[in-house]
This record gives sequence, structure tokens and C-alpha cells, in this order.
Amino acid sequence: MPKVDHYSVLGVAHDASVDEIRSAYRKLARQYHPDVSSAADASERFKEITQAYEVLSDPEKRQRYDMFGDGDVGGMAGFGIDDLFNTFFGGTRRRERGPVRGADLRLEVELDLEEAVTGAERAVRVPRQETCDRCHGSGAEPGAKTSSCATCGGRGEVRQVQQSLFGRFVSVATCPRCGGSGKTVDRLCRDCRGEGRVHAEREVSVAFPPGIDDGQQIRVGGQGESGMRGGPPGDLYVLVRLRDHALFRRDGDDLVHVLRISPAQAALGDELSVPTIDGGEASVKIPGGSQHGQSVRLRGKGVPRLHASGRGDQIVYLDVVVPRSLSKEERALYQKLRALRHTPEKAEDEGILGKVRDALGG
Repeated sequence: MPKVDHYSVLGVAHDASVDEIRSAYRKLARQYHPDVSSAADASERFKEITQAYEVLSDPEKRQRYDMFGDGDVGGMAGFGIDDLFNTFFGGTRRRERGPVRGADLRLEVELDLEEAVTGAERAVRVPRQETCDRCHGSGAEPGAKTSSCATCGGRGEVRQVQQSLFGRFVSVATCPRCGGSGKTVDRLCRDCRGEGRVHAEREVSVAFPPGIDDGQQIRVGGQGESGMRGGPPGDLYVLVRLRDHALFRRDGDDLVHVLRISPAQAALGDELSVPTIDGGEASVKIPGGSQHGQSVRLRGKGVPRLHASGRGDQIVYLDVVVPRSLSKEERALYQKLRALRHTPEKAEDEGILGKVRDALGG
């Protein structure tokens, strides 16, 4: 069982989500921060709250805590890669105190097939953390007094000695009071509460080139979350999802279209018009003796090749439709045709049914 119940410290349930844990920590941290609280035990309470948050906000630490608590179970609890590094190479691994790059963001955008063919520009709403305009990322209220952090002595990190199966180890962690800056202020920024960043939602323009396909992504540089301590922002990655189209199915750079024809048109041949993805029509010549599932290729009527010249083709699959009901005159003609030809010809391609099934999306 754990010596300290971190869940009780933060006042959250054992199945609380990460957002609930973060919200509880921020509320308590504002209440007990030594720079703003006058309570006698504010410093100890703040350390306790910060320690609980560091454990519960990290999935691996939380799982280990739920299983073993804070105790040194079997001499291995709390033993991680940093400890292994110390064992064989000596010293400690220091965390960076300088500028930190902002996190990358990812979102999905649905495009119509026409937009993928012609290219499109979309304005997307991006929720992200941005540098606070009031304090410019420092976390301090304008005019606030800055001093060296009393917890870490201005080093920006705190050290903790741990006893494990391999002996005594020194672990180094970012100072929970100053967040690694080595400095504290007497007044926190009223807009960001000392975090240096605020939540915002911005509209970002994203250009999708002609030929973009489902599952591909566009990188928009510098449109991720803002960095910390003057670090550069992350990037925005936009994943493309194509909507299904009523008339066409995309197959690489080609477009597949199914054209329904009658048995007479298949036998005698015909010339018909089919729609194209550009909104116009194209003429298709159906040769006499065409079979069900046979295809006709329209050159250059497909999708533009991404980052290359030229376009794919439009492949028109012939779907020979047998009428379900016949007029008296039609029945007489079909009976006469049957009398003239008793045995149908063998299909040249045994896999033709599979092709038309694929063309129909089945």
C-alpha cells in the first residue's frame, strides 16, 4: 500500500483522467504556491501537491505507483533508465534548462475527391498553447520582482537519493517550484498563472496540392504549440481523409467509373457519354461484342500526379444489365435470338467478375 495517497492529495478519484488530474493540480498549485499563499505550511503542501502531480500525470509512473505505491518494492520501484545510466557511466543526466521546442500538433481534414484533384486551400481551427501576450512567456506579472529559487538554489533541478538493489543512486529532476528556470517571482502573471502560455484557438490556412491522396499529410511549419523559455514553436501536421464519391472510386492516380449498358449495346457496340471528375463529359466508344466487366480507358482523365507532371486515366468498366421484365415485343425478339444462338460463348477472362465487383466497391 502507498505511504502517501497521491489521489487524496489532489482530491481526485483513482480512475480520474489526465485532464481531471491536471485541473486539480492547477487549482491547488495556485492556492498553495509559496509566492502567493500566506499559509504556514504552504511550502510543504506545494511540494506534496507537485510530487503527486508528477507521479499521476505520467502514465508509467502512475501505473507503477498503483501497483507498488511509493515504497521500494523489491529494491526496483522507481528504478528507470536514468538510474541505469548512473550505474554504468556515473554522474547524472541533466535536463535542459534552456529553450524548449513546442509540441507538434495533428488533426484530420476531410476533402471531397474534386478537391483532391484540383487542389484546395482550407482554413482550419487549431486549438493550441500559445505564448502569453501579457508576460511574453516569462510567467511573471509585468513589473514583478525576480529572485533565485529557494528550493533548488537557482540550479533549476533538485536531487534525490534513492536506495535500490544496485546501491544508492542520485536522481535529478526539474525543480517543481521554479519549473527548471532557477528563478521565482513575487507575482505570477494574471493571464497565464505563471505557466507562460495560454490556451487559444487559431485559424490556420492549409494548402492541399492537386493529387493529394487519402492518408497523406501536410506539414505546416511553425503552427504547432509555442515553445517554452523562448523555444521555437512546433509544427502542425494535417492528415487527409477523402470522402466517398457517388460516381468515382480512386485507384492511385486513376479514377474508376462504372457504365451500365444493355445487352444489345454490348453486342452491337455503341458510343456513349460518361461524366468526368472535372465536371464535363467524355465520349466512350463501346466496341461490338463487349463483355460484362470489360473496361475502356480514357487517357489523362484521372488524378494529377502529386509533385509530377501528367494525370492518371479514367477507367470505365462496362456493367451489362439484363432487364428484369420484358415487353411483349422484346420477349419475342429475345426468343428469336435464343433460337439463333443456343450456346453462349465462353468468357475470355474468368476473373472478370472480380474486376467489376472491385469497380463497384464490393
